[in-house]
Amino acid sequence: MKLKSLILFGLLFSIGVLKAQTDYRQGFILTHTGDTIYGEIDYRSDLLMSSLCRFKDRENAIKEYSPDDITAYRFVDGKYYIVKEINNEKVFLEFLIKGEINMYYMRDKIGDHYYLDKVDVPLIELPYEEGTKYLNGEEVSFETTKHIGILKYYMQDAPGFQSRINSIKRPEHKNLIKLAEDYHKAVCDGEQCIIYEKSTPLINILPEFIVGVSRYTNFDAFNDKLYMHTGLIGHIWMPSTSEKMYFRTGVLFSQLEYYGQKKNYYKIPCQIEYIYPQGIFRPRVSYGLNFYIPGYQSVSLDIGANIKLSETFFLSATADIEFDPSVIIVPNSMICHSFNLGLFVKF
Repeated sequence: MKLKSLILFGLLFSIGVLKAQTDYRQGFILTHTGDTIYGEIDYRSDLLMSSLCRFKDRENAIKEYSPDDITAYRFVDGKYYIVKEINNEKVFLEFLIKGEINMYYMRDKIGDHYYLDKVDVPLIELPYEEGTKYLNGEEVSFETTKHIGILKYYMQDAPGFQSRINSIKRPEHKNLIKLAEDYHKAVCDGEQCIIYEKSTPLINILPEFIVGVSRYTNFDAFNDKLYMHTGLIGHIWMPSTSEKMYFRTGVLFSQLEYYGQKKNYYKIPCQIEYIYPQGIFRPRVSYGLNFYIPGYQSVSLDIGANIKLSETFFLSATADIEFDPSVIIVPNSMICHSFNLGLFVKF
């Protein structure tokens, strides 16, 4: 029980430390006097960035700005936040696209919110809700459509868009930006619209080539000795959802001595992984299950780092601890510890 509590505490502590790390990127703030001040901005969650800008100037002095303190801030070639008033309170809205219709986004404790405005038209939210409700004693699913009516009203000078708007069942970055871009092209013969939202792939798989050694302790009939293993790991990444979270899987091959005879084993990890996205030294931690072929499964905690060699290649080093599972992913007794070196490739 002490071992289990210690491992769970170590896992939670590791994740907490990694999430607490800052992620400063090149950017600037716009002051109320019209000045542009360059430096670095801490890249955090959408929830935090709607209420706070943590800015580091060129003298490395750090200051936190609220929407009352500045008019806007932006990451170089990235997200742009502008101050607007929502329900009598100033907030930072992410500026998605500027054109004949401007689109904005904000996340708060309730969820995602999208807004639009245009010349001589005040800011208005595109409300959306989904869920279940009871109708005549039965539970039914529902989706609101008020956002469709608002979009039709503000784009009524482009009649060909009415049927297209009907297809926007749920407001999202991609469909709203594309709609606003095409609307601008349809009604404006002058300047082009500006898309501030940086385009990212829906999904990306980052490979990692691994070699390492493992030692099994009190595990079935495996001989207690060091074993070599090699393999290919895929880090499945959805950057539009999170720049730091991955699903880690792949296959590792090793020859283990079972009852004194060598036998081929394949290990397939299925883990949730955090990788810090900036700097030369990038800590990482993952937790989940390992599936062995022939059949067995273990709980795995991996802690390590990627060391930047170039924009594409990283040297990886991880220490893995595997446990016999007591309840699905809850660790019981330790059965294996490993050390791995690898080449991590980021396209």
